[in-house]
Formats: sequence, structure tokens, C-alpha cells
Amino acid sequence: MKQRIKRISAVLAMAMALSAFSAFGVFAEGESTAPASASQSTSVAAQAESGSTSSSTSTSTSSETTPTPEPTLEPTPMPSQLEIGSYNVDFKDYGSRDSMWEWGEKADVSVSLNLLEGETIQSSRFINSGAFTADSMNINGSVNGNTVTFPHVTYNGGGNELSFEITTNLRGVLTGTQLIAQCLDVNPNPPEPTPTPEPAPTEKPEYDYPKILVKDFSFGGNSVEAGKEFTLQLTLFTTSGNANLQDVMVGLNFGELKGVSLASGSMNTYVGEMAPNTTKTISYKMMTDATIEPGAISINVNLSSKNGEAATSPISIPVTQPERFDITNMEAPETIMMGEEGYLSVTFVNKGKSAINNLSAEIQGENLANPGQSQFLGNIAAGTENSVDFSVMAAAEGTINGKVILSYEDAKGEVKTQEKEFSCTVEPMMDMGIDPMDPGMMDPTMTETNPGMPIWGWALIVVGVVAVVVVVVVVVKKKQKAKKLAQLEDEDEDI
Repeated sequence: MKQRIKRISAVLAMAMALSAFSAFGVFAEGESTAPASASQSTSVAAQAESGSTSSSTSTSTSSETTPTPEPTLEPTPMPSQLEIGSYNVDFKDYGSRDSMWEWGEKADVSVSLNLLEGETIQSSRFINSGAFTADSMNINGSVNGNTVTFPHVTYNGGGNELSFEITTNLRGVLTGTQLIAQCLDVNPNPPEPTPTPEPAPTEKPEYDYPKILVKDFSFGGNSVEAGKEFTLQLTLFTTSGNANLQDVMVGLNFGELKGVSLASGSMNTYVGEMAPNTTKTISYKMMTDATIEPGAISINVNLSSKNGEAATSPISIPVTQPERFDITNMEAPETIMMGEEGYLSVTFVNKGKSAINNLSAEIQGENLANPGQSQFLGNIAAGTENSVDFSVMAAAEGTINGKVILSYEDAKGEVKTQEKEFSCTVEPMMDMGIDPMDPGMMDPTMTETNPGMPIWGWALIVVGVVAVVVVVVVVVKKKQKAKKLAQLEDEDEDI
């Protein structure tokens, strides 16, 4: 029994030993596995980091080699609005009694436009409206530089907005409108009123204040000369109403206009009280700069009162540059011989700032064999010098008294003339003392049987000799004249 118990104990001890050994082996296997897994994780993390770095490097390299495109500039759009510099209403061809444009009257309207650099007007078209109509529908205006003129325009009342179209080389068709301040919107022949039933009485305003406007203005003539002082007179007019305007004020506004200023006084004038249907005249002392460009200048007249409506009336004043066209030199022969043709030269210059138009030159005088010579020279631009030549021949011995006449139109369109006189002594043809019938001029061998050269042959020889002598004399005189002119020039330089 004891032995059996011992055997069982030994078996149990072995079982416990085997069990402990088995547990130790499992624990050892777990320890070796954990480090391997960490190593693998570390390797994977390194690979991920390495891949990320490679990707970042590749992206950076690609970013550095790809060029950045330059931005495309958008073209600057051209302005579509037509800018009007000034306008002018001309009644001179239609016999208007004053400068106000009344119903049914005709006038020529000129509009000066502010164009872009390099822009020119190709055509223009007047647009008929209720207030303004022309003799023919859609009349084409005349173009002069940046100014368009519409002739034979009739004012019909009912407004003062004039419309037109122009076509330019840069912006195509453009529409412009201009308010005409000279319009007097009062029908001189109102239609007979149609009888209507009397309306129900309505409450009328206690006061009906008149409107105020510039009825007329003047500046001492048809234009103002640059650099000169002038007086601008404004005639104010109030329309109908039942109350007076209080504290009426008038002010001039030059805007961006340069070259015009007040010579004395203030830009604002206090007029005071004005009753309905009355006029008052005020004046300003003004002047223009000597360097102002010729053309029309626009000034806005601002009108206001304490109890009435404010208004603005634009006025236009033409400015011209003083004329400085002159004959500077004349070269004429002092002496010529009968049968000789001399030459006359006249030099002229335009020192002004406006062109001289339609210039023509003519020579007149006594004892001229070729009078009435004339030449058309056209337009002479500002700052330009030119000359004209004529031939001079005498009709008889004695003296030629003549003159050269220059005719032209100035900037105002007025025809003017300038004259330069000259004088020339006419001498008889030089006698060489050769008689073609002199026996000494004949061939001594000439006989009846052997006549030799005929008499007319000797006559031709004599005429040829005389012509050669005349040419020599003319050349010598011209050289002497040139020498005298050179001496005079040297004396002028010494002075």
C-alpha cells in the first residue's frame, strides 16, 4: 500500500515538473516574438518615412522645373461717350434781330469735339427732332478738323436739346447731344385756344416765381483777339409770374478752361431784386492770354435767387490770334535793256499763329510789256516763309513803275491785301556800231560771177553778235548786283 502511494506521488511530481517546464517554454517563446514585431514596425515606419521624404523631394523638384505663365493684360477699353468742347450758333446769314433763337428762325450750328489721340471724324449726321429740324432729313454736316457744322437748322420750340451722330476712325458711330442756351421757347404766333369746359376750381399756389436766364450777351465784336482785354455784357431776362425774385446772383464758371481770366472785379455779381418780364444788363472786364489757341471758348453763367429756381446758361466766345503776315523782301532789277527779260522775286512770311488762306499774287505797273501776271499760292501755315517770282519786260524805253499785290483771307475770313512797289530803268538796246551794209563787212573776193555768202547771211551773223554782247552785259550787271548785295550783308553783320 505504501509503495502504491509512493508511486502515485512520484507520478504527480513528474507531472508537476512537466507542467512547469511547459509553462517556461511558452513564456520564452512569447518574449522572443515581441521584439521581432517591434522591429518589423520600426522597418515599416522607416519605409513610410523614407517614402514620404522621396515623394516630398520629387514634388519639390517638379515645382522648381515647371515655369510660371505670365498674366495676360486686358486691353484698355476706349470711352464710348462723345465729349463736346464747345458750340456756336451763327445767325448772320438769316437776318436775326438779336442773338436769341426764336421759333421758326434758322441758324448754322457748329460743334467742336474733344477727340482721342489719332482720332479723326469721317462723317457726321444731323438728327431731326421736335425742337430742331433741318431743310432736308438727316442732313450731313461739314467737317473741319474736330469741328462739325450743320447748316439751315430751324428751331421749333418745345426744348433745346440738339442731337447728332458722327463716325470716327477709332470708335465708329457715336451720338452727341448739346443744350442750346440761346433758344427762346416762346411761340410768337400761338394757336387759337380750343374752347373747353371750365374745369373745377383748383387751389392755385400763392406765389408763382419767374425763371431767370441769359437772353443776350456781347463782347465788343464778332470775335476777341488773343492777348487783348474785352468787356463781356450779359442781358438777364425773367419770365412771367406773380412774384419778384429776391437776391438774384450771377456767377461765371470757367471750369477747366485755361487762358481766360477776369481783368478786374469778382466772378460773382449781386443783382438784387428782379420783377417778372424784366431785363437787366451786367458786365465783366475780361482778357485772354496771348498764347491761347484760336477757336471758341465756352463759359457757364450760373444764375440763382433766394426764392426761385437756379439755372445755368452756357455762352460761347470766338477767339482769334492777331495777324502777322508781311512782305519781308523784294528783289527787282534796277536796269534792263529793251528786249531783255528781267526777274522779280517777292518773299513773305506768316509769323502769326493762324493760317493765311487763299493767297494769290499779281503784278501791275506802267510800261510793262507783260502786265496782269498772277499766281495762286494757296494756304500759308503759321510760321511759314515762301516767295513768288515774276518776269519783267519793258514796252518802251524809259522807266517801269510797278507793284506786286498779295491778296488773302485772314482767320476771320476777311479779305486783305498787301502791296510792294518797285521801279526799273529801261535803256535802249546796245548799238555795236556794225553796219551789215558796210563794204568793209563784205568779202573783197565777192564778184558778180562769184557772189559768195548772201547779204541776209551777214545780217544773221551781226544779230548773233549783238545777242552775245547783250547776254554778256546782263551777266556782268547781275554779278555787280550780287557783289553789292554781299557787301551790304557783310555791313549788316558788322553792325
